[in-house]
Amino acid sequence: MMTAPGTECLGKRILVIGDVNTGKTTLCKRWLNGLCQQGLGARIALLDLAPTISPELARKRGIVGAGGELRAPEGSGVLDLRAHLEPPRLSSSSESEALDKAERNAQLIETLIGRLEPRRDILFINDVTLFLQARSAASLIESAGFDRRTTLVVNGYRGERLGGGALTRHETAEMSELEKAFAERGEVVRLTHRYDS
Repeated sequence: MMTAPGTECLGKRILVIGDVNTGKTTLCKRWLNGLCQQGLGARIALLDLAPTISPELARKRGIVGAGGELRAPEGSGVLDLRAHLEPPRLSSSSESEALDKAERNAQLIETLIGRLEPRRDILFINDVTLFLQARSAASLIESAGFDRRTTLVVNGYRGERLGGGALTRHETAEMSELEKAFAERGEVVRLTHRYDS
């Protein structure tokens, strides 16, 4: 029996990681659209944590295409949760400013997570890295109810292009913990080249 296009993620726990512009969001969008085309929108919650990056800032930092947002098809019934989040590393002039922005982002994200509905058993999280810059993988797994979801699709940054510092070290350590969790009870997809839809 053939799987409907884009629904190969159904019933799975998948973490998609990669550097800037490797197609993490594009791949997740294909899966999200596939599930919606199957009429599953009422079961889906989407946490879009992509930061707002102006075209000017993206050009200045040499990362055009970074921070892609994930949106469900219009009228699909998906619970769409998002907030205005800043890109701490890209928009800050000091490490302390970046850490302050990461903390503010995490507080906004915690509010979004609090609005997740238990009946939505399919969860997509776009750009989980923004939460991991100031919080832990364990707190995400607990607060977002990973164990209660039948399908879990999460993507996040794992690369070298956005620089270092304390924020990056914390984010990298927590992303490693999230990878371990998915490796044990799901799968990790590592993207290294541009993904074409």
